[in-house]
Amino acid sequence: MTSRTLYLIRHAESMENSMIHDFKTLVGVKGFEQAPGTPRPSILPLAGLLNVPALIDCALSPRGVRQTEALKSFCMSYDNGVGFLPSVFSPDSPSLVVHSPLRRARQTCAMATQLVTPNENDVGYDWTSTGLTTEDKTVEVIEQELLLEKTPLEWLPGLGGRLDGRIQSFKTWVTTRPERNIIVVGHSQWFKRMLGMDKKFDNCDIWKVDFNDDS
Repeated sequence: MTSRTLYLIRHAESMENSMIHDFKTLVGVKGFEQAPGTPRPSILPLAGLLNVPALIDCALSPRGVRQTEALKSFCMSYDNGVGFLPSVFSPDSPSLVVHSPLRRARQTCAMATQLVTPNENDVGYDWTSTGLTTEDKTVEVIEQELLLEKTPLEWLPGLGGRLDGRIQSFKTWVTTRPERNIIVVGHSQWFKRMLGMDKKFDNCDIWKVDFNDDS
């Protein structure tokens, strides 16, 4: 039985996350109260929450971009000579980075790890800036369709099994990979379902999971 370590990373705050946060603040949901001295969110931009197709593949919010900078600092920094990514991508341990095809996950992966698959639709971001690159032979980067976030259809009663099927297919795919350390950049509902959790990952959360072939 082969054991692997998965590092599950939820994407940074997206425009959808930002609008939902502002909406909850606006209506006074507990835990989202407006901080003293901060401007009250405008209701007009929140109309974007009605544009479901645009939200499915939205970009990071300005706050999300700042979050990736903090995540990058954690990933690339060194503590006693070993940082998070350098330790995962050690020369004697071939590693893999897998990310969802959705833009918010791609942006998070590119900005935080400096690794992402090429995509002709990527505009306005320097995907090849300084940091680890795919020239490092110990690292492979893959965009994985199975990591797509829970779809609007999968929220309907009786259709949640579609998400379960994608998660199981991803687990099976992982068992075919030779790498022992795998970074997975994805989405909160997907990870919540995979791990059977009661709560969602926060933006930029990193969870370390021991994965065996019979997981």
